[in-house]
Amino acid sequence: QKLTFEGHCVKSVGSSKTGNGPLQFYTPIGITVHPTTGQIFIADTFNHRIQVLNKDLTYSHSFGQYGSSPEQFNYPWDVTFDNEGYLYLVSNHCIKKFTSTGEHILTFSSYGS
Repeated sequence: QKLTFEGHCVKSVGSSKTGNGPLQFYTPIGITVHPTTGQIFIADTFNHRIQVLNKDLTYSHSFGQYGSSPEQFNYPWDVTFDNEGYLYLVSNHCIKKFTSTGEHILTFSSYGS
């Protein structure tokens, strides 16, 4: 939901039902805003992807799917940007770094034994 500072709903996306299509979510947990474009990045946790919305809350694109390769996610639950516009997310028991278009750059750790 997009809210005013007073807490009034301006616009809402998604629904009370889970789904895996554009603007459908299954336990969205983390959310962040790109520092220059204003696009909204949402960790769609149980769909194992990041959904990207435009500033007006329309669908832009998504990336990721279930798995353990660097480009895949296992319940991503938080996202944030650094000052240079790189996206960081927590998934697969590690932290991954991506470009804002979803290109994997680096994985900081891996699943331990």
